[in-house]
Amino acid sequence: MLREIVLDTESTGILTSEGHRLVSVTAVEMIDRKLTGREFQVIVNPGRDIPAETTKIHGITNEMVADKPAFAGIAKQLKEFVGDSPIIITCRTTKNDNGSDYTLDIAMLDMEMKKAGLEPFKKQQWINVRRWSEEMFGSDNARLDQILDRYKIDRSERERDGHSATLDSRLLAAVYPKLLTDYTKFKKTHKIKPPTP
Repeated sequence: MLREIVLDTESTGILTSEGHRLVSVTAVEMIDRKLTGREFQVIVNPGRDIPAETTKIHGITNEMVADKPAFAGIAKQLKEFVGDSPIIITCRTTKNDNGSDYTLDIAMLDMEMKKAGLEPFKKQQWINVRRWSEEMFGSDNARLDQILDRYKIDRSERERDGHSATLDSRLLAAVYPKLLTDYTKFKKTHKIKPPTP
């Protein structure tokens, strides 16, 4: 039995170095590459304002988080749900100010876990399939919407309602097995090592 977790987050902004925090995280469970229906989903109070331009992206307002727990209040539950399973994400990796790689989902969760007094998820747990898409289709064709269209996964709900950690996790889980199949073939053809997160 292979257990994997597909995860997505929403935040107040992009950079942890600018004080941005998580506002939402969803983790969905897959067994043998099929959704089980088990999900961990939560909205948290970031302890700071959510900029209006960010709310336009994910729809989460300051009013919606006002009575929600801080991340520290749910961090242990998230750690227990994920366990040691691989964590599947699709997230663009950029360079931060010191020249090292910066992947938003990983950086945000690392920071939040540390602030909660817990060890971050292990580096080797993370599998960033955005890297696979970039290798196969080019960086300009690797966004989630483009990958969903390529594999004919219905994204009309995302088009209508916008981003959410829960919807995006479910959509990524739907496309992940197809993407994995093609990337496995691609690796064999090009004789390359799997990318790091």
